[in-house]
Amino acid sequence: MEGGIFVEENVEKDENTKNIESRKDTETEKKDANLSAEEWFEKGLKADNLQDEIIYFQKSLEKNPNNPSAWNNLGIALFQLGRQEDAIQCFVRAVELDTHYVDGIFNLGIALMSDRRFNEALQCFERILKIDEDDYNALSNLGYTLFNLKRYEEAEEVLRKAIELEPENPTAWYNLGMLNYSREMFDEAIECFKRVLELNPKNMQAMNNIGIILGRIGKYDEAIEVFDKILELEPENEVAMFNRQFVIQRKESRESKGKAQ
Repeated sequence: MEGGIFVEENVEKDENTKNIESRKDTETEKKDANLSAEEWFEKGLKADNLQDEIIYFQKSLEKNPNNPSAWNNLGIALFQLGRQEDAIQCFVRAVELDTHYVDGIFNLGIALMSDRRFNEALQCFERILKIDEDDYNALSNLGYTLFNLKRYEEAEEVLRKAIELEPENPTAWYNLGMLNYSREMFDEAIECFKRVLELNPKNMQAMNNIGIILGRIGKYDEAIEVFDKILELEPENEVAMFNRQFVIQRKESRESKGKAQ
């Protein structure tokens, strides 16, 4: 009997707890329902995870669908979650609402570029430069876009202008390095990537590219040193591991051929 009564009391207690929680949830829902578009937008800006950001910006847009900043921020959160096409649609909507909204145009360009839609991205960065011809971030990404379209001379001109406007812009230096590498201007490419590392010593991509170039020009020991340095900083860096092993194999192959001769 005591067991039965004890269990029954526990069941009753659980139901009471559920009622309390249910009431609490209802009150929260009522309070949330009264939030304005601006308040939802602020919640989105302060959210500490992407899922909440998306929910809050969507709530803001339900209240006011004509806020380009809310569309832009929703697009950023979606892009960071890998929902590229959804993000592009948000940036498009932001720019439709404000045709001079530079942040929205820029983010649309970046999203299109990452989707390898380079001709469309090109139009975005050119559009920004019609608003502000000295926007070095737009110039840096326009240069990268031109590079991917194999318009190398134009890309170099644009990237050098970006660097002239902002010599401490690591993106422009990195993109110029990639351009030089693709044209097999290896010494110039290494200098560009070294400049990137001066500005951002934690840029492992630039460091990795230096190692790759050194390996290509036969400086195997120097290349291995570069990959070792990367692995000191990031022991789980799989790209550096692979490239290091590849260079070692090339070095051993070259040495064995030398001995055979």
